[in-house]
Amino acid sequence: MTDDPVLTAIAAGTNDLLTDRLWRYDTGTGDPVADLAATLHSAAEEFTTATEQLERTMQALQRECARQIQNLTTHAAALRPHRLDRHALNLVPLLECHELHREILLMAYRAWRRHRPTSRDPRTRHLLPAPYDPTSGRLTLTADDRDNWLVTPDPAAATHYAVSWLAGQVIGQIAPTEQGWQPTAFTLNHHEGKAIRQHTHILPPVDDEAAACRSLLRWWTIYHHPTWDGRAPAQLTTAEHDALSA
Repeated sequence: MTDDPVLTAIAAGTNDLLTDRLWRYDTGTGDPVADLAATLHSAAEEFTTATEQLERTMQALQRECARQIQNLTTHAAALRPHRLDRHALNLVPLLECHELHREILLMAYRAWRRHRPTSRDPRTRHLLPAPYDPTSGRLTLTADDRDNWLVTPDPAAATHYAVSWLAGQVIGQIAPTEQGWQPTAFTLNHHEGKAIRQHTHILPPVDDEAAACRSLLRWWTIYHHPTWDGRAPAQLTTAEHDALSA
């Protein structure tokens, strides 16, 4: 997941996962969307500044707390923590300012988003495996054909779901069906210029895209566990099946 606080706030607030501040491509177009993009750009800059100020104050407060704990221990509370008071008083208005700028950012983003997709390439999308939770990492969905999407976890997502060795690799595909989103687990082996599917397993359908992607990640966790013992998805225990589809 990106370290950009703006993109992280948008992901947590809207569940839209962007890998870039895409509105920057609209600011010079000269149409009404450019005005929305310019407003969003300003909101993003203000939010970034507020985040940096809050982060600096939090870091100073953390350092001062550690120092004052040492003073209290060493001098038996003989020293009054003056600087700690100041940092603590600064924190409240900074938190309020940060929250206000977050709300303005999300308002501006939603206005711009009504006119633009979350990716410049219609054959590539990005998804949070745990909705509204940027800490769960990122998945890249690449169109295989009209309805099928190949799923690739980034290092954070692969580590979060205990399959770190699969970071950056295709772990299967998801596709819409009448029963819901159908995940099919497989890995790709490239041989003589061709991508050959290995270890293909059709998993139970689930309600949405994110759940289908989580099912793929969890399947590979089960697959590589010592207790797997070559079982097919239909042979999973009730607990394993429920965990797979959660």
